[in-house]
Amino acid sequence: MTRNHRTIIKAMLVFLLFIGVSGCWSAEELNNRAFVNTVLIDLTEDGQTELTVGVPLPNRMIPGQVGGSGQPQGDPFSFVTKHADNLSQALNMLQVDLPRNISFGQTRIIVVGRRQAEQGLDKVVEFVFRQPSFRLSASLFITPGDVKEITRSPMVFERIISDILRKYVNHHYTLDTTIKDYKIALYQGGDILIPLLNFGELPGVAQEDPKKNRWMGSGGAAIFSGGRMSKIELSPHEHRVALWISSQLKNTTTTISSPTDDKEISFFIEDVKTSIDPVVHGENISFRVKSSAKAFVESSLSHIDLKNPEVLLKLEEILNKTVEEQFLDVLAKTRQARSDAFIMSQYLDWRYPKVWHSVRDQWKNIYAKELPIDVSVDIKLNRSGGVYRSVVQETNR
Repeated sequence: MTRNHRTIIKAMLVFLLFIGVSGCWSAEELNNRAFVNTVLIDLTEDGQTELTVGVPLPNRMIPGQVGGSGQPQGDPFSFVTKHADNLSQALNMLQVDLPRNISFGQTRIIVVGRRQAEQGLDKVVEFVFRQPSFRLSASLFITPGDVKEITRSPMVFERIISDILRKYVNHHYTLDTTIKDYKIALYQGGDILIPLLNFGELPGVAQEDPKKNRWMGSGGAAIFSGGRMSKIELSPHEHRVALWISSQLKNTTTTISSPTDDKEISFFIEDVKTSIDPVVHGENISFRVKSSAKAFVESSLSHIDLKNPEVLLKLEEILNKTVEEQFLDVLAKTRQARSDAFIMSQYLDWRYPKVWHSVRDQWKNIYAKELPIDVSVDIKLNRSGGVYRSVVQETNR
């Protein structure tokens, strides 16, 4: 290789290095973008589509102002709403009114109102999948009424509503149902669980703005059957059980009545593991739901002797039976709603594809009326807490 060839190769390598550290030629400046973190979708009373986007306001998110130490006035985010015949038209109307270009690359939360949920989420899924920047991992929530009620929720612990809802999911307080999960469920019949939000009067905690006298919390769960929200819902307690069945629960608390005096004994349950397995014998199909966990006594108002090993075994038996009944109650609600909300059909398809294809057309009826489901819970009571004797025993009451 001659000296000239070596020089040319070195020059090309240096040129390639400079290309790697250069800026993006076709990207849009951040200052020209409006990053949507929350999308609210509902139907109006006259049947129009209502699209609301929650956008952070950069000019209000800086803690200190230039030349001073004061806090910016007002909320660090804003909601903008438009009504139209469909979501695409509503989005176009929103874009016309905003000085920045709308970007869905940071969208983590999609909240749908009851009216739209009862009609189905097909329009929502179609809209999201057509947006190249939209994350399919965005979490879905349903509101019990008007979706815009969420905009009245005061920000006490977090600055942005989407941060609150993401922490509900990350801390396993609600089901993590994403837009991708719903899309997959549509191919299996449109049966799924989506967490419900709960709204009420603010209980006097940091009520700084009298106009925003509402609080928001995690509620129960909406049962979807055939892609539409059913009239049958899961209560907040049943929602926690659904988390347990879905293997999305890290820990929980369960209370039972003492076998000696019917006083309350509460257990903290952790290391939860749940499996759902199909069982096929010839033409007979059944399912086995097995769960295991560890527990310790969190509080006790009973005179029961927690130092007695036989008593602990009895408590284990009662605790396991209580949780098994809770599992069966939640499963019964989904069967009543004709919704295979725990996607048992997918487990059958994965393990026994030929059997699944033979019953696919009748699966709704099979799940709702005929399918045997055996529930087995094995919770080991490892410790009785920091003390053996309850406060009631110590004070002789």
